[in-house]
Amino acid sequence: MGIIFAILKNEKTKVKALGKTLNLLVLLVAMSKCLAERISKERRISIGEAEIILIDCIKDGIKTLI
Repeated sequence: MGIIFAILKNEKTKVKALGKTLNLLVLLVAMSKCLAERISKERRISIGEAEIILIDCIKDGIKTLI
């Protein structure tokens, strides 16, 4: 079992994760799939294009946090 807590406050985010890495990765993939589907519906684009947008956002976010 994995649990991820994410708190957003004043444009800063804190994340706490409990569980094994593989379980947390499964949660991340499930959330990414859900987000890609929502982006696809909102922008009326294919799932593949939505996945690319999502991956680009994640990469940009990681660069911002470093």
